[in-house]
Amino acid sequence: MVTFIRHHRRATLGLLCLALILLYVAHLGSYHLIELDEGRYHRVAMEMVLSGDYVTPHFDYMPYFEKPIFQYWITALAMNLFGFQEFTGRVLPALTGVGNVLVAAWLGRYMYNRRTGIMAGIILATTALQLIVSSIGVLDMALTFFVNTCLASFYVFERTEKKKYLLLFYASMGFGMLTKGLIAIVFPLGILFWYVLLTRRPRLFLRLFYLPGILLFLVIAVPWYYLVCQRNPEFFYFFFIREHFLRFATTMHERFHPWYYFVPVLLAGFMPWTGFLLTFFSKRGIFRSPSSPKEKQALCLLALWAGLIYLFYSISDSKLPTYIMPCWLPLSILVAASLERCRHVGSWLCHSFLVNSILCLLFTVAGIAYIMRTDFLTVSGFVTHGGLLIASLLLGTIAAAWIWRSRRSFLAVFLVLSCMAYGFGVGAHQVQGQIHDHQTAYYVSQDLKELDPDQKTPIIMYGKFMPGLVYYLDRPIAAANFMGELEYGLYHTDRTGMYYGSKELRELWESPQRVIVVVQPLYLDEARRVLGTPEAQCLHVEDYYILVNHKASQS
Repeated sequence: MVTFIRHHRRATLGLLCLALILLYVAHLGSYHLIELDEGRYHRVAMEMVLSGDYVTPHFDYMPYFEKPIFQYWITALAMNLFGFQEFTGRVLPALTGVGNVLVAAWLGRYMYNRRTGIMAGIILATTALQLIVSSIGVLDMALTFFVNTCLASFYVFERTEKKKYLLLFYASMGFGMLTKGLIAIVFPLGILFWYVLLTRRPRLFLRLFYLPGILLFLVIAVPWYYLVCQRNPEFFYFFFIREHFLRFATTMHERFHPWYYFVPVLLAGFMPWTGFLLTFFSKRGIFRSPSSPKEKQALCLLALWAGLIYLFYSISDSKLPTYIMPCWLPLSILVAASLERCRHVGSWLCHSFLVNSILCLLFTVAGIAYIMRTDFLTVSGFVTHGGLLIASLLLGTIAAAWIWRSRRSFLAVFLVLSCMAYGFGVGAHQVQGQIHDHQTAYYVSQDLKELDPDQKTPIIMYGKFMPGLVYYLDRPIAAANFMGELEYGLYHTDRTGMYYGSKELRELWESPQRVIVVVQPLYLDEARRVLGTPEAQCLHVEDYYILVNHKASQS
């Protein structure tokens, strides 16, 4: 295999690209929409297609301004092409996930060499968090791709002096602005500001002010924001002030976690390559002994890239695991460059390899222990669907250790580890699908359909909203004693029949009209106290209860 790779480089690259596409695309329609984000974003795009309004996003038939428009547009385009399918909202994350890998290979080549670029691409493509985020319909993978492309294109511009890369810089920033707002500007400009400051080249920052690039950014980013503000005067305050500054500085979305929240995210999310992060501390590694001024500058940019984003979200009061996804590309290049340095100096850094092997084994044990303590997946189901993940980690680790001991071949060991990581990725998708099927509104929606409610029968979510119900049932779903992300829409539209306080809910429940209430176990006792009258029918579906005040009349 090693000989084939050395003599058939083009064929090898073609096989790598094919394997990459299969890893990121083949599974997209294999599981139902996960709550909360997938159900919400799919429904926004669905209402876009049904209404023909591609400017003002709507969810549950109300204006929804939590996020910008780009991913909704791509999902709506996919829905127009393929119908209302579950995979349509995952098209953009998957494509940008593949693009992110290609950017890593491209930048790694410019910073170091082709081998380092390919290694960086393989490492990034098979890390756990990259695989997970690129396979679910959330915005973070697309944002990551655009931010990474911004920074990579600037570095290539710095080395080549070609203005087309500045155009790519501004185009990426424009699409990032359409994907998740101002953060697509803050990250690239903030990182580059500190980069030119620390490398003592302030004039380099001024070269960013390239008029054709700025105009390109404005042409991409501004029209939609202008149109949506024209149609919705409240949009500016809600989106830019509330959803940016207040979201960062307060716990308004109840996502507060301690400053070390992202430490386990990093350790688990970079699997199965986590142990090789130790190469950063090698005495002969790239950090302690960079070989040239060019390498020092590359190290500075990559360190700021990963470090500032990690620090930004660590001090933020709003935290989710997907937020630090842009850190993965610079970390992958740093690991690849460190391994390449080890190859040149004749040192494998066995301690890193040993630690990585131990972490792979511990990851497997921890996964099995977690599954045994939850009801997401049975042990037998985990063995059935996660057998490939287990086998990849165990056999891959053992095979790599045996090859290193017998042949001392860097390329052979990395090849085995890459195959292990690929199998890990395929297995992770299988386990992910099983877990997601326990975090979906699909099964609740099917039981609701069996109750055969007509369009006049109110379906009400109590205490917490399940966005996927609106998608799967294709009808309005009301909220009771909870607004959450429906708050803007509820306050800026007619709330009749869409929101109920305790008094209004009890009156409706005790009326002759048939009413269906969907509630989580956490809020079940509270909901029953509010309703007062015992339900005529109660169904238990996964993590939700369905309460009905009157059984359907028999015709």
